[in-house]
Amino acid sequence: MGHITISDTIAAPVETVFAYVDDHRNTTKYMKDLVKWQPTTDVTHGKGAKFAVGMKAGPTTLSSVVDINAWTENKTIAWTSLEGFKQTGKWSFKAKGGQTDVTFDMDYEFGGGIAGRMLGKAAEPIVRSNLEASVRTLKSQTEKLAKPRSGSGKSGTRARATSTKATGTRQRQSK
Repeated sequence: MGHITISDTIAAPVETVFAYVDDHRNTTKYMKDLVKWQPTTDVTHGKGAKFAVGMKAGPTTLSSVVDINAWTENKTIAWTSLEGFKQTGKWSFKAKGGQTDVTFDMDYEFGGGIAGRMLGKAAEPIVRSNLEASVRTLKSQTEKLAKPRSGSGKSGTRARATSTKATGTRQRQSK
C-alpha cells in the first residue's frame, strides 16, 4: 500500500479553504488528473456523501466510488473507497491566524498481489507529484478567493458560494 502526505500553508482563512474543498464542484478544478468527482446520491457534502471518481493514470482511468466517512466543519474531510480503485484519504485544516495549514493524506493500493505492490512502488513518484501539484493549485485558487476585490461596493459584484454546514445548505454571499 502506498502512503503520501502533502502539507502546505495557505494565505486564506480556514473557512474559505474548507468551503472550497467541501464543494464537490471544485474538486476536479484543483486535483491534477482527477477527471470525475460526481455525487451518486442527493447528499453532496458531509458525512455520508458518496462520489463516483475517475483519475487518469497514464492511458487508463482508475475508477472508484468513495464515501465521505468523516467530516468536521473547518477541520476534516475524509473518505474511503467502497468499490474500484482502493484508497482512503483525508484533508485536514487548521486555522493559523488568517492562514490555513492544510494536509492531504492518502493511502492507496493497486490490486494484484506482488505485481500490484511493484506497480504501486513504481507509480508513487507520479502520484506524489500529482498530489503536490494539486495542493499547489488549491493554494493558488483559494488565495485568490481570499484577496479583497476592488470595487466591492459597486453593483454587479461577483458572488461566491459559501457553506453553512449546520443546516447542510448552501447560500450565496456577496463578496
